[in-house]
Amino acid sequence: DDIGTMIRRGDDVRVIDNKSKEDLTSVTLTQIIFEEEKKKKSLLPLNTLKNIIRDGGDTIKGIVNKTTDHVSNKIHDAQETAETLYEKIGDAFQQDDDNIIKEVFQKTQNISRNIEDKIKDTMDNIAQVSSLQKEIRKLRQKVMYLEKKLRVYEKR
Repeated sequence: DDIGTMIRRGDDVRVIDNKSKEDLTSVTLTQIIFEEEKKKKSLLPLNTLKNIIRDGGDTIKGIVNKTTDHVSNKIHDAQETAETLYEKIGDAFQQDDDNIIKEVFQKTQNISRNIEDKIKDTMDNIAQVSSLQKEIRKLRQKVMYLEKKLRVYEKR
């Protein structure tokens, strides 16, 4: 369960046998999938599971290839749509290109200045915190010194 949680969190996990030093990562991940299936959190359709047993890794490669092809097609379609929109926008604003570029440049500079100001403010705050921490350390030392003197005085 802990390894499954780590993987879901995005951690990179390797499982090595202590005695033989054999890499058991694949076996462990397969066991996690098995346990998830037992809990009725069915990750894969029944036919897919049967195909994996029947064909081994080729079924998984096929699934990955189909998914990759589908995603690639969607990306290609999105690129074509973006290019078409870009051309339409470019035609509409062709006369105002210089103004648009200047405006974008100005807005970019403003954003950059705002970010620099926030970074400067943050750094100033950090410097103040550091200064306060030093002052607190000095005060603690003085309190400890006074406590020692008080103990000596009380013993008299």
